[in-house]
Formats: sequence, C-alpha cells, structure tokens
Amino acid sequence: MLLIQSTIISQIDRETRAVWVATNYRLDWPPPTYDQEKQKQALVRIFDNIKEKNLNTVYFQVRSNGTVLFNSSYESLSPYITGKVGGTASYDPLKFAIEEAHKHGLEIHAWINTVRCFTGNESTTLNNPNHIAQRKPEWVIEDIRDGVKSYWLDPGLPEVREYISDLIEEMVRNYDIDGVHLDFIRYPGKNFDDAFSYNVYGNGIPLDDWRRNNITSLVESISKKVKSKKPFVKVGAAPIGVFKNQNGMYGWEGFTEIYQDSREWLKRGLLDYVAPQIYWSLSDNTRFDLLAKEWVENSFGRQVVLGIGAYKENIKPEIEEMINYSRIINADGVAFFRYSSIADYHFKNFQYKVLPTLMSWLGGIYPEPPSGLEVKVSDSGDGKFLFQWEVDQKQSRDSIAYFGLYSLPHPAAELLPDYMLDVIPANQNSYSLTIDKPDRVNYYFTLNSISKLWNESIESSNVVALQFDQLKYFLNDTNDLKPVLENNGENSYMLLISSAITQKISLIGLQGSSSEFILESHLQPGQNIFSINKDLKLYSSLKINYTLSGRELEIKF
Repeated sequence: MLLIQSTIISQIDRETRAVWVATNYRLDWPPPTYDQEKQKQALVRIFDNIKEKNLNTVYFQVRSNGTVLFNSSYESLSPYITGKVGGTASYDPLKFAIEEAHKHGLEIHAWINTVRCFTGNESTTLNNPNHIAQRKPEWVIEDIRDGVKSYWLDPGLPEVREYISDLIEEMVRNYDIDGVHLDFIRYPGKNFDDAFSYNVYGNGIPLDDWRRNNITSLVESISKKVKSKKPFVKVGAAPIGVFKNQNGMYGWEGFTEIYQDSREWLKRGLLDYVAPQIYWSLSDNTRFDLLAKEWVENSFGRQVVLGIGAYKENIKPEIEEMINYSRIINADGVAFFRYSSIADYHFKNFQYKVLPTLMSWLGGIYPEPPSGLEVKVSDSGDGKFLFQWEVDQKQSRDSIAYFGLYSLPHPAAELLPDYMLDVIPANQNSYSLTIDKPDRVNYYFTLNSISKLWNESIESSNVVALQFDQLKYFLNDTNDLKPVLENNGENSYMLLISSAITQKISLIGLQGSSSEFILESHLQPGQNIFSINKDLKLYSSLKINYTLSGRELEIKF
C-alpha cells in the first residue's frame, strides 16, 4: 500500500469538487413519493448539503433507462416524477435543478446514460409504447451478461448516433446547463450481437477497430453539436477506470473490452474533461494511485477529475489521502460516487470554498467588478447584516454568472481562496449575513464578479468594514472565551485575552518543528489587550502558555 501523507495539504487556488447525484432507481433522488413539492424540497436539501461541504460541481443524472428528467421531443418523462412514463408534471425537474444549483453557487452537468437504454426490473418502463425499445426495436440489442439482462442502442448504426446526439443537442439548446456528462458511452462488452450493423457498415475494418470508431464517432457528434449551440458548455465523460492493463492496473479494459478509446477523445479535443471511475483503494491490486497518475499523465492538456468510489467501505477511510494525492499529481479535482455515500461525510480537506478549475481553451470574458458595495444592519431586527452593490448597466448580465464575497483579514489583503465567504448568483445584488459570535473586532468585505466559465474580474469592488465593540467579547463567562487575534494592518496585531485570575502568559510562534518566543506578560482578571508589532504570517500558529494554570492554547492561521 502506498502511504500518502495524511496531513491536510495547504489550501489550493482552484479545484473541481464534484459529486454524482443518481436518479436511476431513485438512488439519490427523487425520494419515493409523487408529491412533487416534497421532491423539490428534497433536492434543495441535497444542494444545501453539497454547498455546506464546500463541493462545487454536480453531475445530475437526467437520462436513464430510456426516460429523461427534462422536456424532450425524443424521450418520455421519467415515471419517478408522476408515477407513470411520460406523465404531466407540475415542474420541470432539470430546469428546477439548474436554478437551485446556480442559487447555491454550484456548477451543474447533465449526466446522460448514453448507449444503454434499459436495465433492471421496471418492466412498465421498458414496455411503454413510447420507449425507444418499442418505437425502434431494430436499433436496440438485448444483452445478457452474468445473468443480468440489459438493452443497448447499437452505436454501429449511424441513425442511432444521430438520435443520441440530437437528443443531447435539444437539451443543451433548451436548458442553461454548465456541462454534458457522458456515462455508458461504450459497448456492454465483447460478446455483442451487432452482426447486422457490422455487415452493413463495417467496410472490412476489423470488428474491434470498427466498434472503437463508432464510439469515438458518437463522442465527436455529441461534442460538435453541443459546441455549435453553446461553445461554453463543457463536454465530459466518465470512462471506466482501467484504460489498458498494466502492472498494478488490472481490470476490465476500456480500450479492448468495451471499446472506449478515451485517450483519443482527449487527444483530439472532443472532450473538455474526463472523470475516470477509479473505484479502487490505495491497497487494492488495482491501485487507485497508479491509475490516477496514469490518467493525469495522459490528459493531452484536458482536465482529469478523479472518480472516487465513496460507496465502498474500504475506500471511505482513504478519501482524505486520495484528495491529497490528487493535489500531489496535479489532477484537476475529484468526483465522488455517489451523493448518498458522502451525505454524512465531513471533508477535512475541504475546509475552504474554492472555484472549479479553469479550462483555458474555453476562453471567456473577464467581467467588470461590481461597485458601490455597502453594508448595514438589516431592518428586519434579526441581527443580520445586509450587503448591497451595483452592476454597470452597460455590462450585460449574461457576462456575469456569480459574485464572490470575500471576508478579508485587513483592507489591503489579497483575495485568497481561504477568504472566500460565499458564491452568490448573478440575479442578486444583495446578500444577508449573520455573525452570531464575532471572533474579530474588525471585519472587511469585498466582492468580485465571476463569469459562467469561472473567470474572476481582474479588480474587485470597494472594501467595506464592520466593527464590533470589543467589550462584547467579555460580557459574561470570560473563562470560556478563546483568545482573539485581530490584524490591524501591515505587521500590526491586537491580541485580546480574557482571564478570571491574575497570572502570567507567554506567546510563542510555531512553524513546523521550530518555535520562537514573541512576548511574555501578566494577565489581570477580565479583559487584556496586547499590541504585537511583528509579521505573524511567518508562523503557522501561535501557542499561548498560561504559567499558573498550566493551560496551553493554540491559535492557527
């Protein structure tokens, strides 16, 4: 087993943090109810939780088993919404999911089961006259593998490839999705009954090469149609984890077994990213770390988001190590399969928000910053602070997708990811914030604009300040209050410490295994304020030693 340092690697600027939200068989959503208000509430709770975990991307499943979760002229609405295939819903599930994702500052990709069109026991769906297997039985091949029956569109038929790409093109045209995420973009395996299409269209090409060409042709068709409609919509795929067997990387081969030439897709720029399904642990014979590194080394300049099998019990304890390793090898992020498997998981490595990794080849504008940022106590009387700002009316709102709100340690601070407080949808020009228990005397805020492709404005808005009466820190049980360190400017700090008794303290700066004495002083009962004129950014943390009580406290930066 490869031992990866388990400590949290320092905060990074950007990282795609994705999760698959599965709708087939209602695995993650919708819940087992046809009450559509309850369905909507359940999805909002999922997005609330995803945002709280500081993830930033959702792969939302919208096509499975030959039905869809959006209005389509090609396929019927999923029975999970109304109880019957093609029922009339009171809302559009994909439209609602997009609106809610964007409200939560999340990027959303429409996850498509591409070639497989049915599996499982829901026979009423398969037998519905509007199902593709009933409308076009000549396109569909029954496949039995390990005793499990499934149905697949034959990608060797040009009309099938056109049908799939047209369905996706229609969705992209009608919905404000951020990406298209292709799953089951493959054959089910070697033993596939496609003799008819091969005899008609094979043209003497070896069967394996012909099948690979068919899948690549399908990927190309989808990519071209998506980009012709909306060049900024990202196109990605989730290939299986093993491209070709190598030492320490054994498994079902994408290239030879199911005809996924995913390296060719990347090399030709047909995809913006892949999220390979590397659902093994760090100690399996098929090792996560070896596969991850090999995918990153063969990205051909496109993005690799490492798919992690969070549903497996032996992988859960290794999630933080895998995140660390993804950063060591410069992957573009991680994706977790699937939502229910991480719903109750606390990510130690995602302490701060970050924006998704940029795709430089997509370009895009750098929007102008907002202006006139103001903050005031809310009129509602609930102790909230209301931020308001302006956007230049000459600038199209289409060029701004979000605003990024930053809480700074001092007015001149750089906009680091650590300071990002929230991502706010562009249709808002106000924001409400509650600070129940202030841990600083002075708070400073600024705002920038963010495009749909996550380009941040070069400049930010003006900086506004909130000040709290420092005496409020010490109203009651001063013994229970933690020390507060306030940055007052360049190399100038104020340390506030409360004490119930007279005693002496010493302050020590820590950096790695080294330490440096900073000051020693006496505490009096009540509030104590110390000025420190030193660059404390030289240290990773400060340690306070209470000589009388023997207590030690650490202030981390």
